[in-house]
Amino acid sequence: MKFKFLFLFILISIKFLATGQQTNFITIQGKKYKLLNDPLESYFEKHPEDHPVYGEKFVRKNENGDETFSMTTSNHRGYIAYFEIIDNELFLVDLTITDPDSDSDTQISMFNKIFPNKKTKLNYSGILTVPNGDFIDSDNFGFSSYYSSYLILTLRNDILTKSKELQNEEYIKFKIKQFKEFQKTKEYRIAYINYLKSNKEDKEWDLSYENTKELSKEEIKEIKKQYSKKPTKDQIDNFLFMMSNLEKVYVDY
Repeated sequence: MKFKFLFLFILISIKFLATGQQTNFITIQGKKYKLLNDPLESYFEKHPEDHPVYGEKFVRKNENGDETFSMTTSNHRGYIAYFEIIDNELFLVDLTITDPDSDSDTQISMFNKIFPNKKTKLNYSGILTVPNGDFIDSDNFGFSSYYSSYLILTLRNDILTKSKELQNEEYIKFKIKQFKEFQKTKEYRIAYINYLKSNKEDKEWDLSYENTKELSKEEIKEIKKQYSKKPTKDQIDNFLFMMSNLEKVYVDY
């Protein structure tokens, strides 16, 4: 049970590093599930102008001309996407955002404004993680919730090529194997460098005059203490392990 211990250790070590995120959803054989991935991410990287919140087509400005965004810490991407598997093929069927003209959390559809067809193909290739078992626990970062079982789907250009149910311990073991292979890649090295860069920028801002001018000496001292030691490789790997979707197929399951 070594891998289970490693997983629990990682949960404890990064429990407060990020905010839990609202999931997307996927319908399979008429049943709606949560989806712990975002197949739209790569699409909006290629078409940033189409993003329903941050895209230049939809960004809003206040009376001073400053850009304003309708998002929350629990949904950094700003939208909720709805997918469906139809005849072994993945389709995007809806895309909603929080209504910027409402004080409530009411969702409004942006689908027809971005995608002209009722069902949209994304040419997605990778692994989708669908929790289909009992909910066990939720940790306050990313899509990291813990379930008794998961349905793992492999897609190639939107076509479902493989699916398998994994019990929670099998899933954890698979995810660890995936991450070990990920560590050998260029993408891992980029993610590692980006973490260090982000940590440096966070430190500069947190200790800046603008951020600390209204803080007490004790509060500033506590911030300095938090940044007194550089993050270790293990700490960075722990963070990347939980925050990286690893949708690319590195090992079989």
